[in-house]
Amino acid sequence: MNKTIYLALALVVAILTAAGVYVTNASYKTTISVQQLGGGPLPNGEYKLVVKVLVNYGPFGGVQPLSSADIWLYYNDHFLNQSLTNASGIVVFYVKPGNYKVFFTEFHIIKNITVSGNVEVILDYAYLKT
Repeated sequence: MNKTIYLALALVVAILTAAGVYVTNASYKTTISVQQLGGGPLPNGEYKLVVKVLVNYGPFGGVQPLSSADIWLYYNDHFLNQSLTNASGIVVFYVKPGNYKVFFTEFHIIKNITVSGNVEVILDYAYLKT
């Protein structure tokens, strides 16, 4: 009788574990979001392009900003600028309105954006999915 109860409990635990792994795996992925920050241009007509790099270490590791990440900026397919993120995982570029490519060199990811106001680009990188 005790063996049957233990076997049933082990089966329930296995099913719950498999379901948890499936749900966690389905929602754990690299994402890039672009948000308008509002506000107007600087006096010289430039806008702020804020780039933030976060590394997601999974359900038990949490999310941490990535400092010293090398970010390259291209304007009309020509290299424009390069900078490193600060301790908060943020780098700020001041740019004219137009089409840009943000190249996250650490992860070999490119995001095309159109700047027509102050904008923030956030890379939430799923570290364990590499």
